[in-house]
Amino acid sequence: MKKLLIVLVVFLFACQSSSKRIAWLSDTHVSPATGGTQDLIAVVKDINRQKNIHLVIISGDITEINTGSNLQTAKHILDRLEMPYYIIPGNHDSKWSDSGLQGFRKLFGDDKFQFDLIGIRFIGLHQGPVLRMADGHFSPQDLNWLQNVLTHLRHPRQPVVLITHYPLYPPFAVDNYFRLLKIIRNYNIKMILHGHGHRNRQVNAYGIPQIMGRSTLSRGKKAAYNIIELDRKEFRFFVKTVGEKRPSLWTKVDLETDYVVADSLIERPDYSVNAQYPAVKEAWKRSFNALITASPAANKHAAFIGDHMGRLHCLDLASGEEIWTQRFSGALYSQPTLAKKRIVFTCADSNVYCLDAQNGERIWQFKTGAPLYAVPVVSCDTVFVGGNDGTFYALDLNSGKCIWQFNEINGYIETRPLLTKDKVVFGAWDGYLYALKKRDGRPVWKWRGPAENALFSPAACWPVAVKNQLFVVAPDRFLTAIDLSTGLTLWKSNRYKVRETIGADGHFVFAKCMRDTVFSLRPSEKAPRYNWVKNMDFGYDIANSMIQVKGQTAFFGTKNGLVVAFNIQDGKVIWKHKTGNSFIPTALPLSSSSLIVSSMDGFVVRLKYSNH
Repeated sequence: MKKLLIVLVVFLFACQSSSKRIAWLSDTHVSPATGGTQDLIAVVKDINRQKNIHLVIISGDITEINTGSNLQTAKHILDRLEMPYYIIPGNHDSKWSDSGLQGFRKLFGDDKFQFDLIGIRFIGLHQGPVLRMADGHFSPQDLNWLQNVLTHLRHPRQPVVLITHYPLYPPFAVDNYFRLLKIIRNYNIKMILHGHGHRNRQVNAYGIPQIMGRSTLSRGKKAAYNIIELDRKEFRFFVKTVGEKRPSLWTKVDLETDYVVADSLIERPDYSVNAQYPAVKEAWKRSFNALITASPAANKHAAFIGDHMGRLHCLDLASGEEIWTQRFSGALYSQPTLAKKRIVFTCADSNVYCLDAQNGERIWQFKTGAPLYAVPVVSCDTVFVGGNDGTFYALDLNSGKCIWQFNEINGYIETRPLLTKDKVVFGAWDGYLYALKKRDGRPVWKWRGPAENALFSPAACWPVAVKNQLFVVAPDRFLTAIDLSTGLTLWKSNRYKVRETIGADGHFVFAKCMRDTVFSLRPSEKAPRYNWVKNMDFGYDIANSMIQVKGQTAFFGTKNGLVVAFNIQDGKVIWKHKTGNSFIPTALPLSSSSLIVSSMDGFVVRLKYSNH
C-alpha cells in the first residue's frame, strides 16, 4: 500500500510538471515619499511585457505606511497585471494602518492565500505585528488555518512552498516561529520565500531553504524583482531589472531533496527567570485562541478584555472564569475603560460601544467614519476618544450623543488621551500632538517634532504630565518635555534610546529604553534631571507597553512575554515573570502585588506576588 501511494504521488506530480514562471515582488513600499509608486508601475509594465509569466506573488510591505490612499494606489497598479496575483501584507501594512487588516482583506479578499501550481501547494500568510511595535507574530487564527490547509493537502507528501513576510531566522525576529515549525515539520516543505530584508539572499535555517526576495525599490538605480522558473526538479531564481532584457540567475533550490525541520536547531523560550522569583504566581490564566493586542480593564469583581475576533470577554476577577461574552462585527484592538458600572470601548466596525458591565447588555453605540482602535477615557460623564476619520470626539457617557468634535487631524489615532484639568492631549499618526479644550474641543496648541517622517509620530505612546510639563517618547528615540500651557518644546534628549514607553506617578516620569535600561526623572525646564538609571536586564525591546504605577511599584511588559516590577524610588527590580514569548500590552495593576496582563498569543493571566 505504501509503495502504491508513493507511485501515485510521483505520477500526480509528474503529470503537472511542465515548467512555469512566477514573478515575485516584495517590499514595494508604495507611498509618495518613497518612490515606490513609480517603481511598482515600472515593474508591472515590465512583467506584462513578458508573456510567459504565469502568475505573480507579492510578499508584503505593499505600502510604506498603510494610511490614506496608499494601499488603494498599490491595488490599482497591481490590478493592471495581465495574470493572477497573490498577496500578503507586511509589517508596514499591519503596524501602521488606519483601517487595520480588515482594510487589506476588504481590498484584496484576504490577508493569506493558497493555490496549486504543477502539483506544488503554495501557502502565503503573514506575521503582522498588527497595530503594535513588536516582533513578528503568527496569530492563533492563522496557525489554525495553516494546520487545516496542510491537513487537507491533495496527498500527504504533496510538495509545499510557504510565503511569509518576515524570515524565520535571526536576526529578524518572529516571536513564535517555533510554533509554525512544529506544524510544518510533518509535511513536505520545500522552501520558505520571504521579504523584509530588501535583498536577495538564501540561507538554510532549521533544515529548510529560506529565500529572501529583494525590494522592488530602485533606490537611485533601477527597479527590479525576481522571476522564479520552476519544474518538478528545481526552482531557479533570477533577478530581473526593469528595462534590461536578460534576467540574471542567482540561486537554485532542489525540489528532489527531502528537507526536514531540525528540532535540535530550534531555540525555544527560556523561562528560567521565573525560578529566580518563585514568589510570583499565576493565579489563573485563560486562553482565547485569538490574537490579542488590547490591554485589560477591571473593576472590583471582573476583568474585561477584547480580541481580534471581535469578542469582549468578561472574566471573574478571582477565578478567571467567563461571566459573559459579547461579539461584534469588527476586531477589538485596544483597552476598554470602566465608568459608572459601564464599559466603553472602540471597535474596528467604526463604532464606540457602551455596555452594562454587569451583564454585557448594550446601552448605546456611536458610529464614526472609519475603523476605531483608540483608547477611550471617561471624565465627568464625558467619553473622550480619537477616531481614524480625522476626528476627535467628546461623547455623553449616558446617551452616547456627541457633545463636540474636532475634525482637523490628518492621521489616525491609536493612543489613550491625557486629561488634565482643562485640556485633552493626544498624538496622531500625522506627526502632531494636539491639545484641545476639554469643555468644547477648541484647539489650544499643536506640536510637532523635527522629524518629517510620519512613522516617527508621537502617536503610540500615552503622554504623561507632571507639574505643567508634558512628556512624550516617539519612535525617533527622543524624550521630549513640552510646556503644557503653550505647547512649546522645553528640551529633548536621546541620551538614552527610548521608544514609545513611558509612565508617571504625579511626581516623577519613568521611561523604558530599547535595551535593558529604565530611568526616572523629575520635571525640569532646561534639561533632564535624572533620579536614577537602572539596568533591568530585559534585553532588546521595542514594545510600546506603558509603565503603570501602583503605590511604590511600577510595572511594564516586553515584546517577548516578560513582566517586570520595580520600586519607583530607587529602580530596584522587585520581580520578573515570563508569561510566554509574545508581546505584552500595557499591564493593569490591581495592587502593588497583583496585576493582570494580556498577550498577543491570545491569553490573559492574573499574577500575584507575595513578600512572604
